[in-house]
Amino acid sequence: MTFATLITNKLYPPPVRDQAIPRVNLLERLNSGSDFKLTLVACPAGYGKSSLLAAWYAAASARQPVAWVSVHERDDDPSRLWSYAIEALQRVCPTISPLVSAYAASTENLSEVVLPRLVNELRGQGRIALVLDDFHRLSSAQTSDSVAWFIEHAPRSFQLVIATRTEPALRLPALRACGDLLELRADDLRFSLEEADAFLNGRLGLDLTADDVATLVSRTEGWPAGLYLAALSLGRVSNKHEYVAGFGASSRHVIDFLVTEVLERQDRTTQTIMRRSSILERISSPLLSEVTGQAVSTEMLATLAATNLFLTPLDDEGDWYRFHTLFRELLRVELERREASLVPTLHRRAFEWHLEQGNIEEAVDHALEAEAFPEAADLIESSWIRFYSHYRQATVLAWLRRFPAEFVSSNASLLLVKAWMLGLARRWEESAQALADAEQMAPQGERPLPGGLSSVEAGVALLRAASPTGDVGVLTAHALRAVALEGPASQWRAVACWAVGRGLYFSGESQEAEGWFEEATTLASETGHTIMQGSSLAYRALIAGDAGRLDEQQMFAEEALDVFRMEGIEEEAGTIHEAIGEALGAQGMLEDAAARLEEGLFLARRRQHPLDLIDMLLRQATLLRKLGDKARAAASIAEATSELESCRDPGILTERLQALESSGQGGPRDSEVTHSELRVLRLMTSELTWREIGDELYLSRNTVHSHTQSIYRKLGVSSRAEAVRRAQGCGLI
Repeated sequence: MTFATLITNKLYPPPVRDQAIPRVNLLERLNSGSDFKLTLVACPAGYGKSSLLAAWYAAASARQPVAWVSVHERDDDPSRLWSYAIEALQRVCPTISPLVSAYAASTENLSEVVLPRLVNELRGQGRIALVLDDFHRLSSAQTSDSVAWFIEHAPRSFQLVIATRTEPALRLPALRACGDLLELRADDLRFSLEEADAFLNGRLGLDLTADDVATLVSRTEGWPAGLYLAALSLGRVSNKHEYVAGFGASSRHVIDFLVTEVLERQDRTTQTIMRRSSILERISSPLLSEVTGQAVSTEMLATLAATNLFLTPLDDEGDWYRFHTLFRELLRVELERREASLVPTLHRRAFEWHLEQGNIEEAVDHALEAEAFPEAADLIESSWIRFYSHYRQATVLAWLRRFPAEFVSSNASLLLVKAWMLGLARRWEESAQALADAEQMAPQGERPLPGGLSSVEAGVALLRAASPTGDVGVLTAHALRAVALEGPASQWRAVACWAVGRGLYFSGESQEAEGWFEEATTLASETGHTIMQGSSLAYRALIAGDAGRLDEQQMFAEEALDVFRMEGIEEEAGTIHEAIGEALGAQGMLEDAAARLEEGLFLARRRQHPLDLIDMLLRQATLLRKLGDKARAAASIAEATSELESCRDPGILTERLQALESSGQGGPRDSEVTHSELRVLRLMTSELTWREIGDELYLSRNTVHSHTQSIYRKLGVSSRAEAVRRAQGCGLI
């Protein structure tokens, strides 16, 4: 199945029809919009917003790059909306870095990572404009906030134009007060007498008298759609004056008129096709044939588009079309009136067609409209991991809200998906509740679980092992349980191995952790869990660096970077910045290393993972000391101390912090005394012999001897008693 494929015909305006008249005053006002942060075209359906902007696009494109996005309800996900916007901008400004679009498709940190990069790219482009048509289809606060941020920070050379039926949540009063808002409203877009005459007589040749034109303008209140509707029938009547005299003054009459004078003038088969097509956002002859149960040819659609102002082609090839939004809504009313019982069947046919074509999002939408909830659930469960990997949690959560509440609450698989997506959205309390609800329902019997999970218990254990807990013991226990449940043949084994490795890493058992990360790396490359592959390589780089294996450190860090770059998520993965930063520091490139660690810290703070954050803060403090920046190093230590206090079980991080604090007073460096050596060091304070220490720790005599010699060397001592005194003085024990 295809995923996150951009529908390219959304990136072009509707064609300017031959019947359209130039609206010179409005075009001039739009041209002046380059002096404003936002140009807003806001009025109800049928006022010609898209037609006006299409005409402006055609004229303005000769002077400057103008990008276009026709917005759909499915774009009410910041990642998806900006993927389209950036793709549209790159098509008219090829010098915009392709990395920006890669980040947009895969990151949730739009206002911190993607949009700042886009703004920086736009600064050197000169005059450029972006049109977002049908903006009223977006309703989420996240999406509106991302657009508001962009408006605030976009360069003055950039013109954002938004067309909408409703008032957008974009801080308009502040923009208006600062003189940064150009507004075109319904009163601006109404046809004047002169424009109506130019359209009805000049373009369509209806030969109406001035009084008839004035009557139509008065009774439609200059509503362009009303005049379009009247024009369709005026060309067919012999007594135009009589027809105009009987033309109703209300919008309701115009709607009735549309049905009787436009729809019912088609033959019965075409009427049926048009009514049934109203469930579709975009139509093509194969899709329409399947959904309506009638043979629909490409030629038929082309003919209908040529003779009906309300059917618009979406591409130059004539493969895809859409009905004018108002007309589509009226067709839907007629469908509900005449064939209401057929609507679920039509949606089911659309679902099956899109499913066969691999169009996941449209298939899910139609399955939900058809109330085919089991089928929608199956499709979500089989595809959710790809949405998760590209930070499309808003899309999946919106789907889940469209199910009956009892359907989701009684489906452990959907509850697991919900928990993962809520976790990605950092709504941890809700995620925990969804997990608890899923646990109450285990087992699921024979029903397959989302993404090939072996059991509900395994899914719960995996998510809890990856959650932002400050309890290393709990994290490791969940990870070990997931490994036990997801056997060697499971496609989730790589994730479970990664989680165990991470738990052991924070426990101070780096050598054992490295083995788990190695297994995770191999399995992840085979099963397509590329994020786990890259993260495991990054941890292996950190472990190699701590052990002084600098060549391996460099190799693993570079391999991890390649994996993250391949997925286009380099900017999203905090661990890769940490690994690369440490590798650069080992090569003496301290300034570059500090910059990398700072990026990793930004992401760790954003993710609210305390263990990752503390780990990076300690490494940053060490690096800053090497740079001679003691003040910033102290600030990093202070932040790490504060974070540590919130952790129930921070594992090795407590000892690392203590060692780092001691090293500032002449003690051993933070990463020198390992967790295993500290275990030996603590028992050195007792009266146990070396053999007894080995028996206590389940270590061989040779291993105890090796640890002891390492401790002496790192503490700069030559005896057991000196080692104990030195360690106590440094606060290690």
